[in-house]
Amino acid sequence: MKKFGMNYDEKQIVYAVVRMDRKNKEKGTGRTAGFWKRGSEAIRKAEEDIDVGYASPEIRKEIVEKLYQSIAFTQPWELLGETYCSRGTFYSYRKKFCFLIADNMGMIDAKRRGSRTGKEAAGKNGKRIQ
Repeated sequence: MKKFGMNYDEKQIVYAVVRMDRKNKEKGTGRTAGFWKRGSEAIRKAEEDIDVGYASPEIRKEIVEKLYQSIAFTQPWELLGETYCSRGTFYSYRKKFCFLIADNMGMIDAKRRGSRTGKEAAGKNGKRIQ
C-alpha cells in the first residue's frame, strides 16, 4: 500500500482538481486553462484505469462514482450509501484513485510510479533483482 502514498501538497492539489471538475460539470462550462483541462483528463483516465477487483461493469461504475463523490463533496464512506465494498477497501480504492489522478497529471516521479515487486522482480534463480 505504500506505493500509493502521496504527500500533503499532492493530496490537496488532487482534491482541488476533483472539486473544480465537479463545479465545472454542475455549471456546464469547462475551464479553458490548460491545468484544469489536464486535471479533467487525468480524472477520466483514472476512472478507466482503477482496478476494483472482479466487479461487474455496473458495480465498477458505481464504485468509481462513489470514489469521485467522496472526494468532490468530502463525504466519508458512512454517508455515501451503498458502495458495494467494505470501509477499508473503499479507502484503499480512494487512495489508489487519488494516486492515479496525480500520476496522470504528472505529479508522480518515475521512482514512485513503477516499483517492481513479486514475480516481475525475480531473476532466473528466484532471487530479487536489486
